[in-house]
Amino acid sequence: MSAETSPRILSADAGAAQERRGALGRVRGLAYYLGAVLGTGVIALPALSYRAAGPASLVAWAALVVASVPIAWTFAALGRLLPDAGGVSTYVRRAFGDYWATASGWWFAFTIPLGIPASALFAGQYAAHALGAPRWAAVAVAAAITAAVLGSVWAGVRTSSALQLGLAGTILVVLVLAIAAGLPHVDPARLEPFSPSGWGSVASSLALIVWAFAGWEAMSYLGGQFRDPRRDLGAVTAAALAIVGILYLSLAAVSVLALGEGAGGEAPLASLLAFAVGPAAPALTAGLAVVLTLGVLTSYATGAAELARSLGQTGSLPAWFGRGRHGLAAVTALSASALAVLAVGQDATEVLVRLVTAAIVAVYVAGLAAALRLLPGSGQRAVAALGLAAVVGLAASAGAYLAWPAVLAAGAALWHGRRRRRRGPRLTRHGVRGLARRA
Repeated sequence: MSAETSPRILSADAGAAQERRGALGRVRGLAYYLGAVLGTGVIALPALSYRAAGPASLVAWAALVVASVPIAWTFAALGRLLPDAGGVSTYVRRAFGDYWATASGWWFAFTIPLGIPASALFAGQYAAHALGAPRWAAVAVAAAITAAVLGSVWAGVRTSSALQLGLAGTILVVLVLAIAAGLPHVDPARLEPFSPSGWGSVASSLALIVWAFAGWEAMSYLGGQFRDPRRDLGAVTAAALAIVGILYLSLAAVSVLALGEGAGGEAPLASLLAFAVGPAAPALTAGLAVVLTLGVLTSYATGAAELARSLGQTGSLPAWFGRGRHGLAAVTALSASALAVLAVGQDATEVLVRLVTAAIVAVYVAGLAAALRLLPGSGQRAVAALGLAAVVGLAASAGAYLAWPAVLAAGAALWHGRRRRRRGPRLTRHGVRGLARRA
């Protein structure tokens, strides 16, 4: 596992690592890319965004689709130029040095575990909806999923690359079916009032759904796995952008236009599927949500533990994290803490989602800023600048939640400074002894 991997990429990275270098073609490369971007969060994020901004949340979805173009294209350009398994951390280290690479590692190491119970709650809400149970039942299901996921990782269970791609494919199929089921019930009258909470709510909606778009950095380290990166990366990136953009915009639009206020309910995907399969939809969707979430989160938890261990072994975290299964113990403790936060109330879910998206945005800022220094062509740097401007705008929408990556960056700075101070005297003494021997 690389020292810098997004939650959404963890599953894709594990599969791609098993491919022989230079073995990926366009079809399988596209499958890995879609597996990196698509995740179970999309089953709940349209509802969260609708609650924040009403029908105006569609503006947020469209804005993120547009912003994805320069972001994804820039990471693909980095993948063509400097294909490396380290991905974003490699580019950040080359452009800005060890500290910023360490900080970006901390952003994910201490944030991925918070997203595990939040994702589990998305599935829990569908289960509670199917049972007609109150919110505490959704939290109980989330706790059970989180315990099952972490327990399986402690037991050494790993998901194969074929399973990971199968899960992503299943998510894709379910979303397509939900969109198709809702289309005949679309009514433009449901767009009124378009912005019941004011246009400022669009920024709040934007900050929530960044989670759904994490994963565009996949091409920054999958590039070296292609048979012909210069020929294939552009085509694969364009195809992924088209598929994800159309899929997400269609799902958000159909949810609003077919469900109205129901788009902000606990299980909007089940409501859409009910148009096709009737009363069985809630139970069917809940079962799918739980199974998909178990599979995807097992990859996330495994990757998070390996990331923490890797950072401990390389000195980017205290050595304790690199010993034995201490990295997994840290992930377990952080996930348990996040689960306790979820039990507080409805708003706690949004808090965790916003913390995770703030960390994702911080990593994207670092990666795109690095691209400005590393990419050789003026045209490539211009696209990177557009992507960076878009991400800075997303960072502004995160507001006070940027305090989370800021605190982690400060902690990384203190740790990095301590390492340098501890190394300095030893290097100085060695240097003096070396000069004495040469004399």
